[in-house]
Formats: sequence, structure tokens, C-alpha cells
Amino acid sequence: MITRYREYLEFLDKKLTKMFEAQKTFIKCKKGCAYCCREGEYPLSELEYINMMLYYNELPDDLKTRVDDNIINLLKKAREKMYECPFLVDGICSVYPARGIICRTFGLISFDEKEKKRIPFCVNLNLNYSEVYDTETQTLLGNAKDGSEPLAYNINRKFLRGSKVEKEFDIFFGEDKPLVEWLAQEDFII
Repeated sequence: MITRYREYLEFLDKKLTKMFEAQKTFIKCKKGCAYCCREGEYPLSELEYINMMLYYNELPDDLKTRVDDNIINLLKKAREKMYECPFLVDGICSVYPARGIICRTFGLISFDEKEKKRIPFCVNLNLNYSEVYDTETQTLLGNAKDGSEPLAYNINRKFLRGSKVEKEFDIFFGEDKPLVEWLAQEDFII
């Protein structure tokens, strides 16, 4: 099933690359930024988590030790709702090729279940979409100077991990939990 899931990720990444390219005027994401990794809940399906941990198990020992330390420190805390991703090392995702779907889609404007636009929080840090977003009124102001239009995409988890995807790619995402809950089930020494 992991092979089929990875095929799905390749398919999804091609679609997301086109979306990010279409919105490049508004996107400030770059290697080392990592604001999206510094405070979150990181919900993952069981399949996403298994894939991530398989990749993690292949990390070089020194990097794995640093991630282990991050995980242990996270688990020692009182299971805060928002936390820094333990896979973030020196501002870089140590499991980037196996990161979750939520990580792959972050940065784009999306629709929630009620088709309301969801603007990435980094707009408040003068990053993605900040040139065309009024933080006071919480509205998009229109097109960029180059005429580019800020678009919203249907990239919510229910759509990207729904039964249609499961059937088409012959995969099963399984249970959904925050990353910290998945990690709490592992045999990390605390």
C-alpha cells in the first residue's frame, strides 16, 4: 500500500506544483522559512504517518538522533495543542519527501467545508498573499500589480484524502490524529 500511496503523492505533487506556480506572485515559501512548522497541530492519517516514519527510519544516525531528541522533548511537555514539528532540524524538514499532505498544501489559499476562503496564517507575517490581503478587514483586495489573481483551491484534507482518492489509488488513509498523538504511541524513551 505504501507504494500506491507514494504514487498518489507523486500525482498530488504534480497538481500542487502547478497551483504554487500559478500563485508564485503571492507565495513567499522557501527553504529555511519554516514558519508553518514552528507552531501547529500537524494532523496526519495513519497512512501518512507510516510513510513518514519509514522515511525517518532511513535517516542518517546523527540526524535521527536530533529528531529523536526533539520528539522526546515534545512528549515530555504536557501535550500542547500547538507545537513545533519535531522533524524540523535547523529550519529544514528532515522528512521533506515524506511530509504529510497538510505540509504539502500549506501556503495556498484554500476553501473550507463551507467554501469559505482560508488564508494561510503567514499572511500576518508579511509573507504569502500579504500584498493583496487587508489584515484589518480580513479580505482579499484584488489582483497583484502584475495582474495575477489570488486563487483559492479545494485542497482540504477531506477532499485530498477522501474515498474517491482511496478508491482510485487503492489505498486506505486510516485514522486521523495530530502528529504528537501518533508519536506518543511509539517507543521513544522519555
